[in-house]
Amino acid sequence: MPARTAPRAAPRTALALWCLCASTLATSAAATGQPVPGPGLSPIVTWDPELVYGGVARPATVRPMTPAELKLSRERAEVFFQALKAVPVFAQPLRHTTFMTSWAHLARGPVLSQKFVVYWGDPRDTRRRADGAYYGAMGGALELLFIDTNRVPLADKLGSEGRQDFDRRIEEGGVPVVLYAEPTVHARAGGGAVYGQWFIAMRDGSPALAPVPLALLLELDIAQLKKRAADSERGFANSLRELEASMTPEAAATRRARRQAAWARETKDPDAMTRRLDAAERTDQSDYERQKARLTPPPVPDPRSPHWSAKLALQALEQKLAALGPAGREAPACGAFDPAFEPGLNMRWHAVGADAPADCQPMVRLRADLLAPGKPEEVRVLAAWLRDAQCGKNWDRPPQDNVCSRITTTLRDMDWAAVRRSFGWKDTP
Repeated sequence: MPARTAPRAAPRTALALWCLCASTLATSAAATGQPVPGPGLSPIVTWDPELVYGGVARPATVRPMTPAELKLSRERAEVFFQALKAVPVFAQPLRHTTFMTSWAHLARGPVLSQKFVVYWGDPRDTRRRADGAYYGAMGGALELLFIDTNRVPLADKLGSEGRQDFDRRIEEGGVPVVLYAEPTVHARAGGGAVYGQWFIAMRDGSPALAPVPLALLLELDIAQLKKRAADSERGFANSLRELEASMTPEAAATRRARRQAAWARETKDPDAMTRRLDAAERTDQSDYERQKARLTPPPVPDPRSPHWSAKLALQALEQKLAALGPAGREAPACGAFDPAFEPGLNMRWHAVGADAPADCQPMVRLRADLLAPGKPEEVRVLAAWLRDAQCGKNWDRPPQDNVCSRITTTLRDMDWAAVRRSFGWKDTP
């Protein structure tokens, strides 16, 4: 997932890290260091081929790019830059300098992955290379839009909607994968879907998300609840043993002797001492009875009891899993809360369908085949980070003077038909 960019109004010192990672041309040998005189659009794309710059935070290429791959990447960068020129907020800035940098590398697969970084910068923090292309100064005030081909937000969700209780995590080949409640699609553009924090378009127009099998979620929660139930039972049993040991005649006599020694200076009268020690023992007995009642499981199973809650939740999941046939195991799952249980133990998984609760949330994940094997130069997926969940929700709002609006307006209004053609995609999926 790309690094977050600081808002325009933040102090320049706070932006230094973002620009260090994102301004990939700050140390280019072709840079002249000449400041840009005022607002305006870079005359050309700021192309940054793999071999020009070692790159802060740039992933290693699996092999050197061929001349043909470099040429193709450069051509795609040119097309992308021309498509941006159709967007007034980028092509006709009132108070910013605007430019786009691009570079490519061979990712695992291999697949040709390319990054397009769209900038709105303070003219005072924008420099010009010898070829005329703009780039951002280290530590400058810059707003960034990150767009990638053949790179997906592997472990990240497509939009946070306050439903973290649904989240589950697995690993596939050492890569973390998040399973989560299906996010809202706020809009569609360029053959892709707009989520809270991401815009994703696929080569064939298919969804980037896939349903999660019911059995997988049941098995994940069963494994977690088995440990939780065992830990709970063991903890109560240990505490009960310690409590019983504290009330043996030997332990009571030792405790009484210690109290008598501690109180000897302040309680001189033997009868008063006896009454005080007896009162303390009655308090011990009362505390013992209260603690024993708390540590002893109630005879009737109760989902609100700390003794029974994890056991009963585990039992419900195990019964559900045992009742599934082969088709049921692979059925798309949804999640709903069981009000009889406390939070943390109240998630129940169901097969999506008429028998599921009305408020059951379908569970999804990023498709495992987003970057399925193929020709390295083929673009399978395009992803743009929208910076904040509110950006996707406000996709259709009229343009405003803030970074979120500039990002959504640019993605909404650019010439996607030209971009898709440059990827070898159909104009419309």
